[in-house]
Amino acid sequence: MTVKRPATFVATACLAGVLAACGAAEAPPTPVVISGTINVPDGVPTDGKVTVNLYHAWALDGDLRHPIEEIESFEATAGAYRHAFAYPSDRGEGLLIYAWLDVDGDGALCSPTVRIDRAGLTEVRGFPAAEVTADIDLAVPCAAPNWFYPPASAD
Repeated sequence: MTVKRPATFVATACLAGVLAACGAAEAPPTPVVISGTINVPDGVPTDGKVTVNLYHAWALDGDLRHPIEEIESFEATAGAYRHAFAYPSDRGEGLLIYAWLDVDGDGALCSPTVRIDRAGLTEVRGFPAAEVTADIDLAVPCAAPNWFYPPASAD
């Protein structure tokens, strides 16, 4: 009995080619340093932990395009902040910085009965850039990122 090795070789080579095309290398992330001030309204205690989340403003294309795709999170305090991170430019566009202050110290952004935590979001202008400055005003109680962005239309 004779085995047809050329056909097996061709099929294997085609499969390898398809798999290699699907596994194209991702673009390397871009190093970015963000800095600015996290502002809290007068009268709001500022000694709580601030959770800062970095997001793509928009991700994907076509029917799957959507706002607010998470990049990473870090902790800060009210006042000046600085953070370096790797921006995955192949996964979305733009940069949003959302933060919330844990005023009551419970580790959660508000609850049905305690609604004193403060939040804010800033869309970074002039992005992409290696270094950006963005201040964040934590003026709104209990608001999630999608409350701020995309901005409501004036219709």
